[in-house]
Amino acid sequence: MTAIEKLMQIRMTKRTLLLSILLLSVVLPFCLNAVASASELVIYSGRKESAIKPVVDLFERQTGIKVALKVGKTSGLANEILQERQRPRADIFIATEAGVDEILTREGLLEPYTSPGARTMAAEYKSSHGLWTGISGRARVIIYNKDLVKDGGIPNSIFDLTDAKWKGKIAIAGTRERTTLAWLSALVETMGEAKAKAYIDKLLENGMKVLPDNSDVWRGVGSGEFAVGLTNSPNYHLALEAKLPVGVVYPDQGPKGMGVLVNPNTVAIVKGAKNLDQAKRFIDFLLSKPSQELLVHHAYEIPLLPGTDPGQVRPLSGFKALQISQERLADLEEKTIALFPGL
Repeated sequence: MTAIEKLMQIRMTKRTLLLSILLLSVVLPFCLNAVASASELVIYSGRKESAIKPVVDLFERQTGIKVALKVGKTSGLANEILQERQRPRADIFIATEAGVDEILTREGLLEPYTSPGARTMAAEYKSSHGLWTGISGRARVIIYNKDLVKDGGIPNSIFDLTDAKWKGKIAIAGTRERTTLAWLSALVETMGEAKAKAYIDKLLENGMKVLPDNSDVWRGVGSGEFAVGLTNSPNYHLALEAKLPVGVVYPDQGPKGMGVLVNPNTVAIVKGAKNLDQAKRFIDFLLSKPSQELLVHHAYEIPLLPGTDPGQVRPLSGFKALQISQERLADLEEKTIALFPGL
């Protein structure tokens, strides 16, 4: 494993972010030479290239503004923004969940901007101080292999997975995937620390396999290596696209159920951005109808703006979502990492 890979494994807490600054400044300065001219809008994206590049390409065609796109893990790119705080290279930061934005906010590294397009968005999917904005969402779901799990045995709750019949048959991505980390923090907030830990311990005792990322989860369930997986809603559609026999459950939907965590993908302007006007235009563009349609129909993400056609994706109105603030999830991050070292 290379030094870069080891650094990318460092989880995104305030303490480890500061450690990363020191390490990166000594070991990796040569990796920070982004190839971008001063007039190009520089975007750091934690969303995969297949999800965000079609939107970037359309933005370039419609505005004539050139973009230098850098794609990587959300935590790794946020580490770079921290390391570059004295001479920012990025204008825009796209993240896979909002907790990392809250940490950058507390470091004073984001520029406030409230796009007119975000006015109708629910408060839980945008910063209360205008420092980041949700662009689309992903729900935390259970996927299952239809050849291995028949109709009568489909789990309706995440708590069903502690039953012995699922022993050795469950997969989840580790906390390098920030959506997993956010989900664990949501459990801590909703259930309390002791009950959340007891629940995860039961899953681990039941043989739950922790995989490197969410792609491994949907492919593992689709291939039959695992019967069920805890992952994000677009992965169900990706499995279908790959013609795999996968079904999906939005768990804990009853009157007493906690509902499903929705992680917003977010966009923010980096403090000190050299192309501030173009950065604001990009955020406005992300929230426009053409961009929203690309994110929903091409990447299977949940629209956060009322009136957007959800296509094949279950809309926010189609399930019970867990009510929790992104600021609170960020508050819980360090405690969560300490509580679940096995993940």
